[in-house]
Amino acid sequence: MPVVQHINDETRPDGCTATAAGSFGVSTDAGRFDCHFHDYAEYWLIHQGKAKVMSEGQHYYVQPGDIVCTKAGDEHDVVEVYEDLEAFYLEEGGPPDARRGHLHLSEEKAAGHPVPALPLPDDFPQR
Repeated sequence: MPVVQHINDETRPDGCTATAAGSFGVSTDAGRFDCHFHDYAEYWLIHQGKAKVMSEGQHYYVQPGDIVCTKAGDEHDVVEVYEDLEAFYLEEGGPPDARRGHLHLSEEKAAGHPVPALPLPDDFPQR
C-alpha cells in the first residue's frame, strides 16, 4: 500500500473504503475551527493537547488517547482549547450519493470561528 499524507478521492489506495483520513490541529495561538457535519460517520483520535469538543449536541473534554465518534448528520466542533490540540481523523465510507467534506447548516458556520484558548478547567478529568 502506498504511503499518503491524507486520504481523499485522489489519493485513496485500492481497497480503502474511507472517504478521508489525515490529521488536524487547533492551536492556543489564534486557533480556528468550523462547526460542521458529514453524510457519513467521522472519528477523531486525539494524540496531543486538551480541549472541549461538541458532538451530537453534547460537550466533552478530550485529551491524548480519547476517540470522538460522530454519527452521520451530527454536527461537531472544537469549542475550547487548553493545550495545542492535534488529532487524526477518519471519515467512513458512505452511500454512493453521500456528499464529501465538511457540510454546514449556515454560511456563518462555514466561515469558521476563533477557538478560545482558556486555562484548564478544575473539572477536567485527570488520568
